Amino acid sequence: MNQPLHTGRLVLTPEDPYLLPDDPEAILTKLHEIGLIEGALESGPGYLLGEHFMQLVTFMGCSPYIRLQADASGEPFCHLLQDGPYPRPKLLCGTNTQPPRCEACRKRLSEWRDSFESCLTGNDGCKVGCPHCGHRQDPFTYDFRQSAGCGRLFLFVENIFPQEAIPSPTLLTALELACIGHPWRYFYQQI
Repeated sequence: MNQPLHTGRLVLTPEDPYLLPDDPEAILTKLHEIGLIEGALESGPGYLLGEHFMQLVTFMGCSPYIRLQADASGEPFCHLLQDGPYPRPKLLCGTNTQPPRCEACRKRLSEWRDSFESCLTGNDGCKVGCPHCGHRQDPFTYDFRQSAGCGRLFLFVENIFPQEAIPSPTLLTALELACIGHPWRYFYQQI
């Protein structure tokens, strides 16, 4: 049987790409308390989405079809996965990733992949230079305009098209509280 195409995912991570939350389990506990998740999936890693998922994540469009449970068809369904923690920040990008913007001149770095790869796999403190203005910047702090992002811990809401869903302020505040006052952000990944 062919593997279904990856629809995409909504990715949540702390704004500070270097931050490693003290207690990742506390984050999952908070998500359970607010009703974003229920119990663990029986068929593998991850969590079923809870009764307040549709209030905590806002969907664009007039009538999105969101499959919240696995069924006999084997089609992908919407659920939550935790990825990490990682010892150092990781860049997540996908087929939807747009070139990042320089923080100084705001121009896009069209040939960014090679310079990022060598920097991300190299030593700490490496900077990526902007070909337009020469500004050198930490690769983990570039602005990908919600089409990629960096972090040490990620929450994936699977089976979400890019730009289809936006986390509510209530969800982002709950994550911030579970992470002792550190704000969170989101982006989309399609692989």
